[in-house]
Amino acid sequence: MKKWLPLLPDALAAILLGVALTFAFAPYEIFPLAVISTSGLLALWVKVSSSPKRAFWLGYLFGLGLFGAGVYWVFISIHVIAEVPSFLAAIITIGMIAFLALYPALVGFFTNRYFPINNTVKLVYAFPAIWLFSEWLRNFLFSGFPWLFLGYSQTNSPLKGYAPILSVFGVSLTVSLSGALLLNAYLKFKQQDYRAIYQNLFAFLVIWILGGLLSLIPWTKPEGGPITVALVQGNIAQAMKWSPEHLQLSFDRYTQMTEPLWGKYDLIIWPEAAIPMPAQEAESFINKMDDKAKTSHSTLILGIPIKAPVPGYFNAIAVFPRELNPNGNVYLKRRLVPFGEYTPFPQFASKAFSFMNIPMSDMLPGDAAQPPLVINRTKILPSICYEVAFPDLIRTKDNTIGLLLTVTNDAWFGESNAQAQHLQMASMRAMELARPLLFVSNDGITAIIDPNGRVTSSLPPRKISVLTGTVQPMYGLTPWMYNGTDPILFIGLCLLFVAIRSNKRAARTSKQFADSKTRS
Repeated sequence: MKKWLPLLPDALAAILLGVALTFAFAPYEIFPLAVISTSGLLALWVKVSSSPKRAFWLGYLFGLGLFGAGVYWVFISIHVIAEVPSFLAAIITIGMIAFLALYPALVGFFTNRYFPINNTVKLVYAFPAIWLFSEWLRNFLFSGFPWLFLGYSQTNSPLKGYAPILSVFGVSLTVSLSGALLLNAYLKFKQQDYRAIYQNLFAFLVIWILGGLLSLIPWTKPEGGPITVALVQGNIAQAMKWSPEHLQLSFDRYTQMTEPLWGKYDLIIWPEAAIPMPAQEAESFINKMDDKAKTSHSTLILGIPIKAPVPGYFNAIAVFPRELNPNGNVYLKRRLVPFGEYTPFPQFASKAFSFMNIPMSDMLPGDAAQPPLVINRTKILPSICYEVAFPDLIRTKDNTIGLLLTVTNDAWFGESNAQAQHLQMASMRAMELARPLLFVSNDGITAIIDPNGRVTSSLPPRKISVLTGTVQPMYGLTPWMYNGTDPILFIGLCLLFVAIRSNKRAARTSKQFADSKTRS
């Protein structure tokens, strides 16, 4: 026991730094905490530079704090909404958090294992690059979980200016680099190396000032007139939504809320699975909505499941009147939620998760390439719920896309921070593509986001209401749309290359010095 007592302060600090980082994200958005937390974690790794194993465990504790406080809502989704017993829901949630904590743990291990010397190379080159690649891997490994990337914490900071160029990954790199520069300046202060202090602080200021200046660049330009929109938030409880006894509630509520909107707005949007019945079984209702859209000259977009030709369903968006989109009036969700919309490795996992009360859990993914939705000659790039969290999935090279659309059912998150976090990720997508984004949720937060990622208007959660406004379609290509992840990965590789070369040179110099002392 005495052996571990000296380590407790560092262990507690690692957990608290991870928890503190969650306050940099929505709904709190205290964005400097992202820099402070990463700088503090790196300081702990510097303290145990000779032990990659201790760096691993400190990083793991940091991850437990971050994901434990940041994605606790998984328990709500599984226990409260899917009605899984609390004990099993806790095991699943803890298992997920324990796995995600491995990412910062491995960053600590690799940083200390391959860069044991506490110098500028380790702090300013190696650490930011390794953190960047850990987030990049988390984006797609095991179906991907891009929640709580460092870059998402900066949607209201000057660093957001890097998003249209290098995406959220580039913003994450600037956050970790900023934390490293501050720590390096502090270490140089202790060494009384004042020139190095000024260099680090100058580099820090350049990163932040340049980010602010980049955010002023209009990467896209308006074309055509604005579109009037009405976003319908029905606020139907998840427990009632899929219940056969309450099925009519969805039809009645959305019909009644939309009735005064016909003909007054160019675009009317209902959220994900607003109609909780397969389109093939709701044909009479769909025909009625199609006729309404035709006669009123309004376009209706709604979420509805569609039976697939093979066993299973598509999570879909449908556009009315149907004649507007000759290439297809539906969008089929491409990235499904594992264990929510489908079961990975069904031959092994289907029985184990059969106790979860999840409706429409036999979903099928749509084609990777689908045409955009079109209304009044404006192209709309759609996504459904979880999809908007993936930067590569939303990225397009089509410079004629006018605006972005996400429909979602965030009732799965209950009264948690996840709704605000989800909206924050959508704001990052708007910045990356420099286009307005319409975010339509069943129970909130429904919002209109401008091309700079600012939420210009929104509805609070758990309120039956309609959000109206206008959006101006924007056209053109941002650097991120054109280049994708190649530039940011190249920057990360260059940082690692410089770090490895410098590390080898320092090790060689140290060995030569030791040999000369031995000979003398």
